[in-house]
Amino acid sequence: MDAQNNADAECQLNKSENNIVQVCHESGMLYFRPETEEIIVVPALDAGEFETHCLDMLGRVDDYHQASHAYSAAIEKYGQQRQLPGVSTEPQAAEVIAAELLLENKRAALLDKLKDGETSNMGYQDVVELLPLLDTRKRGGGKQLGKRYVYASQRYFSERSAGRSQSGAKKKWHTVTLKNKDTATGQSSIYSVDSQGRRTIDTKKMKEQFSQGILPKIKIELKDYVNLDDYNLDETLFGWAESWNESLAGSHTFDNGIEVSGAAQFMRFISNVGAAAEFNPGEGHVSIKGEATASLSVASGIGRAVFYIPDRLGWDLRYMPGEEEDTPLLVGLNMGVIRLYIEKQLIGFVGASAQLAAQLQVMVKDDEQQIVAGLPQGRLPRFQERQGGRSGQFYKQMKQEEEGASVSAELFAGARAEYALQGAVQWLKPTAPPSLTATTVAKTVGEFTDFATIGASIAGLAGIGAGAKFHCTFINGKFCFKVAASLCCGVGAKGAFICEVAGKTLAEFGAWLAYQLFALDYRFFELVAEPAFETFTRICVMQIADITKDIYQMYNKVKVGIDSVSAIFEGFVREVIDETKNNIEASKNRNQLAKNIIGNPQQLLTFTPEAKGILLYLLTRHGKWDHVDLANRGRLLLDIYSERKEAVIQVLYSIQTRREWRKVMCHRTRDGSCLVQNGDEAAAVEIQERQLCEFLQEGFNRDQDMKRHAAELAAQKLTTIYNRLKTGNELSWGYALAMNNTPWYNLNRMPNPHFPQRCVFGPCESPGALIV
Repeated sequence: MDAQNNADAECQLNKSENNIVQVCHESGMLYFRPETEEIIVVPALDAGEFETHCLDMLGRVDDYHQASHAYSAAIEKYGQQRQLPGVSTEPQAAEVIAAELLLENKRAALLDKLKDGETSNMGYQDVVELLPLLDTRKRGGGKQLGKRYVYASQRYFSERSAGRSQSGAKKKWHTVTLKNKDTATGQSSIYSVDSQGRRTIDTKKMKEQFSQGILPKIKIELKDYVNLDDYNLDETLFGWAESWNESLAGSHTFDNGIEVSGAAQFMRFISNVGAAAEFNPGEGHVSIKGEATASLSVASGIGRAVFYIPDRLGWDLRYMPGEEEDTPLLVGLNMGVIRLYIEKQLIGFVGASAQLAAQLQVMVKDDEQQIVAGLPQGRLPRFQERQGGRSGQFYKQMKQEEEGASVSAELFAGARAEYALQGAVQWLKPTAPPSLTATTVAKTVGEFTDFATIGASIAGLAGIGAGAKFHCTFINGKFCFKVAASLCCGVGAKGAFICEVAGKTLAEFGAWLAYQLFALDYRFFELVAEPAFETFTRICVMQIADITKDIYQMYNKVKVGIDSVSAIFEGFVREVIDETKNNIEASKNRNQLAKNIIGNPQQLLTFTPEAKGILLYLLTRHGKWDHVDLANRGRLLLDIYSERKEAVIQVLYSIQTRREWRKVMCHRTRDGSCLVQNGDEAAAVEIQERQLCEFLQEGFNRDQDMKRHAAELAAQKLTTIYNRLKTGNELSWGYALAMNNTPWYNLNRMPNPHFPQRCVFGPCESPGALIV
């Protein structure tokens, strides 16, 4: 020791022979930091504590992922058990609750480790990514880091590398940079951009730098700190570099090259790369199983994730028309089981936060893109909360704290965010009967189906339904939705998903809308804007009149508005009912409309009462040119309009309840407008029923007896159909809608006791995925 008590040699006493003390220098651990291209020497005095810290970081994120997988497995087990009729699900439900609690605890433990500091406004601390340059597993015994990625919290790493720690001052960690500006190569970094614009590691440059200056320099600088005979830097670093370069080969959709930024490091850490992948060639991707499944390209730090929110089971959503908290639940609308399906790119801190947080929030970038990120302090509705009660109850108005926030481009600096979000709002659609004569409940009574899709681009749509929690309108040729994140993600979720009905999902949107009207017994559905409701009605009528064209897709392409659809519809109606021209085209149009209805009766089940009223109006128009048209004559010349009459009957068969019957009759006009005057609905219905009877007896007029008999048959037909319709007390919620002349309709007059227990919700991921 010198006068200042500094040791002449830093090591422990090895042995003593003949009064001669042998000492050696301390042997530290070497790590490579890809972000800064530095070799970090962790002194022996700090090595044990540092390794413990890194293992704790790895352990917490791995525990979280294991708990996530366990919760997913418990959900799947519960879902399979509840599909069995008459079998108790209590043991499986208890497993789900226990797995849910464990997942929350493991998430809290991980968040506690990351709570210091702020990272890109996501509320998480940065991490430092390191590569051990010695496979410590060779030493045998104990839990070692091995040849894997390791992570330290930024705060911990900064304090230790600066020579500060909670246990007192320690020696500053030594670093050696691989950036070699002073050598003959003149290259400053091992990273370069290839011909495809992707960032790669230039292994040739790395080899030149090692051979011409870096490796000798390292040996000189580190000779007093570490025994380099234990390390093969060429093999270790080249193996890592080659593995990252090799991971870029092939078709990786979201692979934009090697990324070593802090955001990419955090993405790899949260994706459990440290526990999931050694840096070996050919292992460039990591797959994770859970309710939020993800696949990550390790080198680029970009991946794809699939989320079911709140999970694959979904939860009951009930809309309350009033704002009073004590509004009885029974007066609200049971919208059935709803869930959110999200598929998005995992990029940087935003993607990592979405994978880590229990709850998502929707953020809008530049009024053009919506991005999903994690909400650190949020939580999903508990499993028990989603099994019934008032947990899914909501009112029309969105609260101020739910509005969410806009984000600036700085949040996504260096990361691609374009087209990073896809998904859908799904409803548990009751399974249709296996046949028209079915009399038993199918094994499966429901399956989740998209009725509105979510996309990243929301240019021109961000303002729809301002202040509303759930709102549907028609913009630029599409039905567009605003769905508050809190409806799917639980109380406290921020922002709203902007969705649209794509061409392929129009039929499902119609099925969803028709079922909501049925659940309301055809009362006013205020969550859909009235102009949008009228537009959907008109599109339904025009589509069944010309099944050879995709009417809705045509409107999508030209981005028509509500007024344009109204004008197009008015022109369509004139073509169908116009009798002023000296031709029979209008008659042929009505005949074709009848043929299409007879050929596609099930399509009527997705129509509004107003659409059915319009169809009845159009089918019953007739004049002198209809008598000239021989196509209107059947095999019995006494009859006329047989196909049109059959089409009218099919429309009546599609009516579900007596209230809907009255609504259809009251909207039997050319545009679906209401005929009720002075509130006298009964009078309007009576007039329309009489006119339908008169049309159905057309042709039977050779003598008074036949005319009277035809009138009696027509009236009896209408009465028979009306009498078998369900009343408001017989709404068979949970059963698929069916034509009212089928056994399925007649048998199912009460809510389905098996819905939604025996429903398909699917496994979260196909077998064979790597579980980490």
